Amino acid sequence: MRFSTQASMMKKSPVFISSKAGRESLNRTGQLPALFICFGFLFAAAPAPTPAQDTSHPYEVRIIRDTYGVPHIIGKTSADVAYALGKVQCEDRVADVVYNLHAGSGRLAEVTGEKYLNNDKEARLLRNARQAKRDWPKLSPQLRRLVEAYAQGVNDWLAAHPNAIPVKVKPFTPIDVIAWHRKVMMLSTVTIATADGNREVGKPHPGIPPGQSNSWVVSGMKSTTGRPLLLIDPHWPTKGHLQLYEARLKGGRLDAWGFMLVGTPLVGLGATPAAAWTFTAGGADSSDAYALRINPDNSNQYEWDGEYVPMEVRQETLRYRDGKEIKEVVETFRYTRHGPVATNKQGEPYAARHGNWNHALTMEQFWRMNTARNTVEFKAALAMDRLSYFNVTWATTEGHIGYVQTGEVPRRSKAYDWEKRIPGWTSKSFIEGNIPFAQLPQVENPPTHFLQNCNVAANVITPGLDFTKGDFPPGALYGHYGAYRARGQRATLLLSKATKLDLDSAGKIVFDTYVPPADIWIPIIVQSVNETSGNTQEVIKATQILEKWDRYAGVNSVGATIFRFWRMACDDLKDTRAGRDAFHVDNNRKLREKSLIALNRAVAELKNRYGRIDVPWGQIKRHQRGNQEWPLSGDGLGRLGLDTLRATSGVKFSSENTLINRGGQSTVALVFLGKEPKIHAVVAFGQSNVPDSPHYSDQAPLFVNGQLRSVQWNTE
Repeated sequence: MRFSTQASMMKKSPVFISSKAGRESLNRTGQLPALFICFGFLFAAAPAPTPAQDTSHPYEVRIIRDTYGVPHIIGKTSADVAYALGKVQCEDRVADVVYNLHAGSGRLAEVTGEKYLNNDKEARLLRNARQAKRDWPKLSPQLRRLVEAYAQGVNDWLAAHPNAIPVKVKPFTPIDVIAWHRKVMMLSTVTIATADGNREVGKPHPGIPPGQSNSWVVSGMKSTTGRPLLLIDPHWPTKGHLQLYEARLKGGRLDAWGFMLVGTPLVGLGATPAAAWTFTAGGADSSDAYALRINPDNSNQYEWDGEYVPMEVRQETLRYRDGKEIKEVVETFRYTRHGPVATNKQGEPYAARHGNWNHALTMEQFWRMNTARNTVEFKAALAMDRLSYFNVTWATTEGHIGYVQTGEVPRRSKAYDWEKRIPGWTSKSFIEGNIPFAQLPQVENPPTHFLQNCNVAANVITPGLDFTKGDFPPGALYGHYGAYRARGQRATLLLSKATKLDLDSAGKIVFDTYVPPADIWIPIIVQSVNETSGNTQEVIKATQILEKWDRYAGVNSVGATIFRFWRMACDDLKDTRAGRDAFHVDNNRKLREKSLIALNRAVAELKNRYGRIDVPWGQIKRHQRGNQEWPLSGDGLGRLGLDTLRATSGVKFSSENTLINRGGQSTVALVFLGKEPKIHAVVAFGQSNVPDSPHYSDQAPLFVNGQLRSVQWNTE
């Protein structure tokens, strides 16, 4: 498959022009979708709603949608841009906007029903809205105006389209926007604390699921342009309220392009004339769980340095929808000096300590990253250290490339083993504050001229690094430490060999479908068959196919199918390392016996599902949107997947015995930095979630064929 790009020409006329008089025409199709579904959030919208009278607003802005419907928003100020962004996000994905802005503040059940009360309980426990309100005055005036304008844009769109959703919602406030952003930034810290809290006393950390994303950057020495080239490839849901949204924003100090979550007004992963950046999961350890000793006579007190002290106790009323009625429930939330109190799977209380607990200021850092004008300003924005559990890969137009493993890391005493449960009843285990940003793992301008993070530890992002955990404060070097990562090894191999990357050669790396685990396991499978008598003809045939396979998971590959089913069979086997990757695999008799058992099961499963074993991978791995479907290459890590750089997901069989892609590689971009960034991008389906929109799935053919479209930087 040859990598290529397709030009994305701008439409000659803007979708709407909103002047000081407030003139606008937002609906391209003349009607809204008949049905929205967002993680169980059901919207039944009447066709062709009658717009309500819109009031005038002093925003000077115009929006030009390109051939693929991506909005290019041009305003006099950044607030102008944010106002229009709120509107176009609603036009494309109103269900997700409404969902997210309720979820952050803990009001989701008010519109979705009782089953979402747990979301609201967590949001209230984490004080997202309360902290957002408290920190609102600390945000810069420009950012406050931008957030206010964004919320106004959302509200005005909803007022103009009263039938877009089946329930009446209160106007959103800027606090809802900041609260949603805080909720997102706390997702990983809550996950870490929950894992910590569930470990048994004296037992090792149970670990957290490995995230999946790819990022890499090369310096001008490895790029045909002589400037850095950066890959943005977050492995993220292709559908639902967390699906990323693409936009080009230009107004005032804001001059950026990239991807963001709806409900937020700034680029999260993207590029400016000064810099480009992206994230993968697997940052620093930003949370801890403290075991508590509760007063048996008073559940609102806990032991601290030999005496019982009071918790902070708050009661809040949560509301939820029950048909046409709104009902209420009162919840009690408790806090110690460590943080919010939760209960683990064993029913034991613990207090979670989050490095980002005491602020809602992360959007300020994104604002400064979006508006940085040079390397010094961009690095100063990173040094604010308000980001979550991320690996940040970045580059600047001035020629610098860099990496930092972020996560607001609490200060920790070296007297404790932080891989075991921490006593929460002594001041000796609790130190106020976080470690300085300078003490996080960071690499800049390496002699290899490249950095990659495909969910690998910070000490293996490029060859030649010699630091270890012991060189940093506890928890600073954390994510994926010591773990085998096939995608990281493959990226390192390809980037080490690369000389002058252009669009074609860089694209081949982005959409590479080579299966590194096959190098480990096929020799073992072959040996297990050769040393065993009585194998069936199907098992022998499967082994021969694997031996001849080029180890790429293309849509026509039969070897990829057999190896994938073998890996799934291994995943079902217990008490064995068969099929489970590692830096070194002990090829012993017992391992080979298990490998052969798995091969027999894989062959039987293929025969049962398809009547044969020689099934092309693209007949099983599918990309689906509505009633459209395409064969798809590559695979992710779930259920011992093929773990290709093209990490497309799919672990549950459909009724048609296909594996439907639901995430992984979903929003991809190559950014060639320069005076004006040269960007080539694609998303899994399209810009709009409106089924009758021409941009509902118009990028899917590009995506499945490993093609990118050109992003026009200037539209004037």
